[in-house]
Amino acid sequence: MSETIEDLLADINSDVYLPGLQREFVWSPNQIETLFDSLIRGYPIGVLLKWDIRRARDDYYAYKFIPNYIADDGRVPRPITDQGFTRNNEGVDDADADSLIIDGQQRLNSLYIGLYGSIATYTGGSGRTRDESRYWDEKKLCVNLFGHPQHDQDGLSGDYEFSFKTSSLFGDENEFGYKNRGGTHRYWFPLPDAIASDGLLLEQSDLRAVARERVRSTTIEADEETREALKDSASLIMDEFYHNVMKSELPVETIKKDNHHIKEIFQRINIQGEEPRPYQLMLSKLMSTWPYMEDRPFNPRQKVENWIEDFKREFTGYETEIDRDLFMRYSYMLLDDDLAGKSSVNNLSDSDLETLRTKWMDGPDAYSFAPFEWFPRAMELSLQSLLDIGLSEYTMDSKSHIALLAKFFYENPSVDHTAAEIRNDIFKFFAILLLLNESHGLLRRTKARTTMSVLTENKGELSSFPALELFDTLGVSPAREDIERVVDHAKYNPNAAGTVTFTSRNVAAVLGLLDGVYGDRNISDYEVDHIFPASRADAVEAAVGDDIDIHRLGNLQLLHHRVNNSEKDTQWPLQWLDDLSDGEQRRYRDDNLYPEDVEMSPENYTEFTEKREELIRKTLIDRYVSSSEEE
Repeated sequence: MSETIEDLLADINSDVYLPGLQREFVWSPNQIETLFDSLIRGYPIGVLLKWDIRRARDDYYAYKFIPNYIADDGRVPRPITDQGFTRNNEGVDDADADSLIIDGQQRLNSLYIGLYGSIATYTGGSGRTRDESRYWDEKKLCVNLFGHPQHDQDGLSGDYEFSFKTSSLFGDENEFGYKNRGGTHRYWFPLPDAIASDGLLLEQSDLRAVARERVRSTTIEADEETREALKDSASLIMDEFYHNVMKSELPVETIKKDNHHIKEIFQRINIQGEEPRPYQLMLSKLMSTWPYMEDRPFNPRQKVENWIEDFKREFTGYETEIDRDLFMRYSYMLLDDDLAGKSSVNNLSDSDLETLRTKWMDGPDAYSFAPFEWFPRAMELSLQSLLDIGLSEYTMDSKSHIALLAKFFYENPSVDHTAAEIRNDIFKFFAILLLLNESHGLLRRTKARTTMSVLTENKGELSSFPALELFDTLGVSPAREDIERVVDHAKYNPNAAGTVTFTSRNVAAVLGLLDGVYGDRNISDYEVDHIFPASRADAVEAAVGDDIDIHRLGNLQLLHHRVNNSEKDTQWPLQWLDDLSDGEQRRYRDDNLYPEDVEMSPENYTEFTEKREELIRKTLIDRYVSSSEEE
């Protein structure tokens, strides 16, 4: 059978909902625009699959479609969510539903957003704060009333155009209405304006009248013939929107099966297709099982969504890495495997699901935790440890290794994550990974699976992070070219947002491997310092008589935050060193590889940094490149 889009949308969130086993809404604004473009051209957009639940048992979860969607992965300020924007489908208690959509959610929710809602997007860029709504825009889907293939004369776009345009909800002005850019006339009409206050579509004659009136009342610098052509185009667009979009009939297949068959049908539909991704399949698999168990049932999707929102606000240095994918990879690692693809999800047994459910709820054996305490807590320790040692998504953007570290903390709950030994070993491990990442791809998922065996074999027995053991399992070691490449490209990034210590993965790799600097002291207490202060770059250039790069590796070192901020501060390096004892001077010179034959004065900046970079290369090559590889 078929149903019109108008009728389908009228039933959304009243008679038609989504099942809990559905994946989240993931379509981008561009995909939504393309969907409407396909409809107005009369292109087919596929079949919808409904599950008739009027005779089904009550063991299912119903979720609402999203009208106002957050089209962004980062943290969201309260004023945005207070306006009703969300990226997650809200659960419905006691939903009086007739059917649930098990295939076609992305298309149907896109239609719902375009006609009944809007999207919120962050526009501030990396230099702004996400916590202020003024750096966010609400956008509504618009159609260009002057864009039609039959009207291709000069001054018109000559084709259909759909685009999300900014409203005035979070700012002072909107982008709706008449625009003339480059001599091309456009009128952006928000599609929600085609819906009356009672939620029903305006009649075709009313749509034509609205369109023509908006053109008539707009000041347009054009001759009368062009103005008439514009009004004709607007009328034609509204006619085709009415017939080709709203009155378009979509093929709908209704299934009347019990819950067990629906779960199997849903999994087969998703596994056979190109989408969704493995983590989405896995979350759907958990949703098809855990909420319906008689013994301590719970909703895993809601748990994950709550954790994600909390973690994004708490760990802003990793906010774009904190998502469902991260939590599903972490979950799969607790089964001593890695989320490698769709087949890995399909191979999960009932026993695996029960084991994982227990891990979420209870924690490791022999330890007592409150329900759902230790599973998120171990992830918190992973993220906090990485941030405390100075790494962030700028330097270590790998969900697999964040999850790997969370697995370590989960299975070894007695470990003190603040201890210097733990922090330094974690830093050393990731410094080597970063050193070799470009040539060996060591931040990839497959490498995380390789190292995971060390953690699996020593569950609950580790008193420190097994950095060297983990790395030995990789079967690779630095070559001269790796070290030379990283040293050549290591440079401080002064434009990174926030207070992250390492703004470059290459700087983190090099300074992390000069471990004599921090020794047995806690790396978390150290900062990247410019030996010749960045604030004195102009004075250095004047002394050198040429342009210099104040952020190059040869001018970077690790200093304890107290020394950096209270003792050295913005002093010239020789001034700072002269205030130290002979022993302290010698330690800083040796540990940081200052060249002995160059005085640390501004006029010698270029010679000093070049020679120091050469010393760093030689030291790392001597330490990490085996003689057999050199031969």
